[in-house]
Amino acid sequence: MLESSEKSPIHESDHDVDENFDDGPLEQLYERGWLPDAEDREEYRLGGFHPVHIGDRFGIAGRFRVIHKLGRGGLATVWLCRDQDTQKYVALKIIIADESCEKSSELRLVNQEGLDFGEAGGEYITVPREHFWHDGPNGRHLCLVLPVLGPRVSALWGKFEDPTRISRDILLQVTRGLHFLHKNGICHGDFRLSNILLRLTGFDELSENELIKQLGEPNKEPLLTISGKSPAPSGPEYLVEGLSLDRLDTRFISDQVSIIDFGESYDMYSPPTDLGIIASFRSPELLFDNTIGVECDLWALACTIYEVRTRSPLFENFIDDDDEVIMQMVSLLGKLPEPWWSSWEARGQWYEEDGTPLINPETGRPYILIDTLEELLSGSSLSGDNSEGKKNKAGGFVVEIKESKVLGNLLRGILKYDPKERLNIEAVLEHSWFKR
Repeated sequence: MLESSEKSPIHESDHDVDENFDDGPLEQLYERGWLPDAEDREEYRLGGFHPVHIGDRFGIAGRFRVIHKLGRGGLATVWLCRDQDTQKYVALKIIIADESCEKSSELRLVNQEGLDFGEAGGEYITVPREHFWHDGPNGRHLCLVLPVLGPRVSALWGKFEDPTRISRDILLQVTRGLHFLHKNGICHGDFRLSNILLRLTGFDELSENELIKQLGEPNKEPLLTISGKSPAPSGPEYLVEGLSLDRLDTRFISDQVSIIDFGESYDMYSPPTDLGIIASFRSPELLFDNTIGVECDLWALACTIYEVRTRSPLFENFIDDDDEVIMQMVSLLGKLPEPWWSSWEARGQWYEEDGTPLINPETGRPYILIDTLEELLSGSSLSGDNSEGKKNKAGGFVVEIKESKVLGNLLRGILKYDPKERLNIEAVLEHSWFKR
């Protein structure tokens, strides 16, 4: 692995870095902006994001030149760069200074001894090709060099002629990748669609001009301070909107997957005290008891299989609300076991004490519809037409009745309230749905 410590030119400014860091709320430094899906502007301060501009260079001798932005998270920004040594494109993930350390979970798989990515399933795991350190105005940042990957796996429905078949093939790859991790004692911790991407093919053959024609020029928004002073050195002159690789021509999108983002990964025999996975993919033991283990990955896998195959989420959740997800769990899987049921304070909004849905006195109908997995998969509770390719009300594709029975059996084997009763990853791989 390449390791270096370097400094890049810092833009001149009369705006000093804010160093008022007590236990109280931090002073707001920046004006609100209009750019959609931008990183938290207030994290451009000591310990936070590194300010990046199009054209900046990173690594030894400025090896990686920034040409666009791929995305961002709560702890990092990710940039599309051209490797000046190989003339290939790479993704450069720059982690906030406060989370950059030698024992970073992002490097867990890179540093783990005895991990052979040549084993079955290992080819679907994407880890940094190399890493280095970068010193900037907000601290020292861990920088990860990764391959450029394509859109989320859900994009398959608009990219392939036979998405039904491709979806099963892709989910087999996904399950094999998770099996590789579990076999090696690793839990992903944040297993969901946004961390499963389709790989690119022929992307490096694009010139930079052709790439911009495909993806568009970087969309920039000036970063404005409350004080009216320049945001430098802590902040960039502008923020950049992450590009959408969904816009790439189909010829650049392969049917091979990559499982990414191991920032929440952990040793299955030494779980952490908390996980950052969103509510709609959180298992019931995680929601109620914060019990963390390999079974959480399995629950998330079931949610992923359902959403990839149907193009609809298993548990709808727009504001990351635990109660909304639990309400849907009960409608699908039945009354929660004790002590979860009694401890769920919001249960009276939707259910009687025996677990039956409350009745709307105005309509005489229950507030919550009770559907089986097969009904959800096939759309039979929403429409009498169960033909393959018909869409349900959520916009997802209905699964043929015959397949819905097999797939429903698989999902029901994983979606158990009791973690010990869930199918393990080996049993999931052996299920007949993957052999159709």
